[in-house]
Amino acid sequence: MLTSIKCRDHASKCIQTAETFPPGPQREMFFDMARQWTDLAINIEGSEALADPASPPANDPGEPYRFGSRQAQRRDA
Repeated sequence: MLTSIKCRDHASKCIQTAETFPPGPQREMFFDMARQWTDLAINIEGSEALADPASPPANDPGEPYRFGSRQAQRRDA
């Protein structure tokens, strides 16, 4: 089964391979494959989080929305 860990390993190997090529189309092709493997890993992790009913929601509806380290505050005043 394809896992996010395997995808990230493939991405790492693509980056290592890309760095053996001089700047050019072959190098960019391997960097592009690395980005695609990383995107796939992110998608797998997201799907696993959605499939696990025990995992907490990303944002608690009762709490202010959080993005990064800042909290959005309501401006009702």
